Amino acid sequence: MQNKIDQTKFNAISAKILHRKAKNYYDNLNNILLVLTLIVPLLYIIAQYVTVATNCENLVNIISFILSILLLAASFLSLIYKVGDKILIHKMGLKNNIYIANECDNISKLSEKEQEWFFRYVTEMDNNDNDTFANISEKDKRNAYRESLKEFQHGNYNAECPHCHSSPWNYKPGDCQLCGNTKQI
Repeated sequence: MQNKIDQTKFNAISAKILHRKAKNYYDNLNNILLVLTLIVPLLYIIAQYVTVATNCENLVNIISFILSILLLAASFLSLIYKVGDKILIHKMGLKNNIYIANECDNISKLSEKEQEWFFRYVTEMDNNDNDTFANISEKDKRNAYRESLKEFQHGNYNAECPHCHSSPWNYKPGDCQLCGNTKQI
C-alpha cells in the first residue's frame, strides 16, 4: 500500500511541475498580449499628436495600421488557441495535484472508505492530466521527473533516480530513460 501512496504522490508532484510550467508559459503569452493591447494604441496616440501636419504623418499612419493588424492577429491567435482556457485548465490541474500530493502524506489517517474515494479522485485527475499532457516531449517528462525527485522528500539531498542511481541535484545530460541524467556507477 505504501508503494501505491508514494507513486501517487510522485505522479502528483510531476503533474504539478508540468502544470506550473505550462501555466507560466500561457500567463506570459497572455501578459504580452495585454501589454501590446495597451502600448500600441498609446504609441499611436502619441505619434499622431507629435506628427500632426508634418511630413512624417503618413509614415506614422502606415506604421500604426500595420501594428493594429498585428495586434488583431495576435488577439485572434489567442482566441483560436484558447490561451485563457489553457490557463484555467493548468490552474485547476496545479491546485488538484497539490491537494493530492498533500493528502498522500495524511492518507493513513483516513478510513478505508475515504481512501477508496481518494484513489477514485486520483484516477480521475490522472486521466485529466494524461489528456492535458498527451503530446509532451520526452525532455519535459524527464525534467519533471528530476524535479519531482527533488521535491518528493524535501531536504533529502541523497535522493536518486531508481533507474540510473544519479542525483537529480547533479544533472549531467545522459541517456537515462526516466530522468535523462548520466548513469552513476
